[in-house]
Amino acid sequence: MDKNSARKRGLESRASLSDVQREAYDAQITSRVIDRIRGKSMIGIYVSMKGEADTHRIIDYCFSTGIRVMVPKTVKNTLEFYEITSFDDLRKGCFGVMEPVKGSPADPACAEIMFVPLSAFDRDGHRTGYGKGYYDSVLGRCPVKIGLAYPEQETDHIETDPWDIDLDEIITADITEK
Repeated sequence: MDKNSARKRGLESRASLSDVQREAYDAQITSRVIDRIRGKSMIGIYVSMKGEADTHRIIDYCFSTGIRVMVPKTVKNTLEFYEITSFDDLRKGCFGVMEPVKGSPADPACAEIMFVPLSAFDRDGHRTGYGKGYYDSVLGRCPVKIGLAYPEQETDHIETDPWDIDLDEIITADITEK
């Protein structure tokens, strides 16, 4: 499937989830992520918005356990990452995304795991975001790249371009009755 079609289908599938289903999925995804980050010293992660797999509880867990957190800020045609110590370090920025206004600049390569939002994915680790290529501009420097998504966002195959960076894994939830 071409990226635009996959993106459209993934976003529509994500938007059609009920609040109850989304909450159940978010709880499973959060639990799976926490299992993966125990013992890590620093992660990179997005601050969820617009129906994305929720990251707020994951970030809270990091703050409470001493895992350092870096989050992205859109700058021109790429992302810059900043280490934050509290949600108070964030303000609404580009595209309505909560972005760091305080914090220390951080190299994405220093994140032991980089958690990435997506609009659609396939089993081969291909993903679509929102079509701007911001994450592709930094993912090549990240040692481990993991997408967070709902099962309904999966598609059979996403066509890729040479500049697309594959994910190492996608953490999702088990499909349960709606």
